[in-house]
Amino acid sequence: MSLAELIGNTRIKATLAGYLRNERVPSSLIFAGSDPYHQLQFAMNFAKALVCQKGSHFDACDRCRPCLAIDRGLYPDVRVLEPDGQFYRKAQLDELIATACQRPMQGERRVFILRDAQRPNESAANAFLKTLEEPLPSNVFILLTTNINLILPTIQSRCQILKFMPLSNHEVKLELQRRGVDPEKARLMAFFSAQCVEDLSEADWQEMEEKRRSMLCIMERLIRQSEVEDILLDLYDRSRGREAFIAYFREMVNLISVLLRDIMVLLVDPESGTLINSDYKEKLMELAALTDIDKTFFLIRKMEFLLRDIQRNLNARVLILEFINSYSPQGMAANG
Repeated sequence: MSLAELIGNTRIKATLAGYLRNERVPSSLIFAGSDPYHQLQFAMNFAKALVCQKGSHFDACDRCRPCLAIDRGLYPDVRVLEPDGQFYRKAQLDELIATACQRPMQGERRVFILRDAQRPNESAANAFLKTLEEPLPSNVFILLTTNINLILPTIQSRCQILKFMPLSNHEVKLELQRRGVDPEKARLMAFFSAQCVEDLSEADWQEMEEKRRSMLCIMERLIRQSEVEDILLDLYDRSRGREAFIAYFREMVNLISVLLRDIMVLLVDPESGTLINSDYKEKLMELAALTDIDKTFFLIRKMEFLLRDIQRNLNARVLILEFINSYSPQGMAANG
């Protein structure tokens, strides 16, 4: 993959291409953002563009020997480092500093990529600082971080800082499709999965599907007022472990809110193509026939209030009763 083919953060792609095109590449950069996998993709492909033998002036060819070697992790002048345990050890950075004092082994550039660059201890960071202050013209350092505030200000001041935006749902979908995921699966995984794209897998899809089916079942029972006591007992049982319960309850309310949103869409326009859970349309149509716009709007708002109350650390049993009572005929009548 070349730099131009990367998904998302087009402004940063343009900045990096400008460095290459104008032959004014900073000796030290910081890539800061919430997705370390995405930052690493940009760093590796920028490194490829720097050492490529046959590409343009602002991107890699993806075919020459250095490009192919970098893809396999075998190019000696592009090194990726990560902490040894919780922190970078001084010995690690001492070795990096010694290597940085030497000429590149094969090309004209040597690139050092430091993952979790916010995690050297203070002595290691101070030892590294001098190398950044007096870099060889052939060296480029790229520091990746999810929390730039933990990087020493003296190190920050010697680096060009590029701040990465999180990928949008559409961009996550495109990235998953690029990796061979079915388009419909990719759409749903992009919408429901907040985790790093690197970690998304078929197992995540199966887990997500199980949760969606489970929440649809719970919502149907509540709307139909069928087997509500079983739901209540299950939630009470889960509430014995508060942290696990709050995580489950938050996810449950979030997923049900999205299902209610789809019901609202169907009540307004049964032929709408904007359903999130479009694969559940038939079941959602059945449930839409049991309610109306006012009641559905009330439930959506009630779920928003519950999510707010979770943040306030309300008593678990209070949250459970609020949730169950929202769907009761009495709760609906109170809204009316």
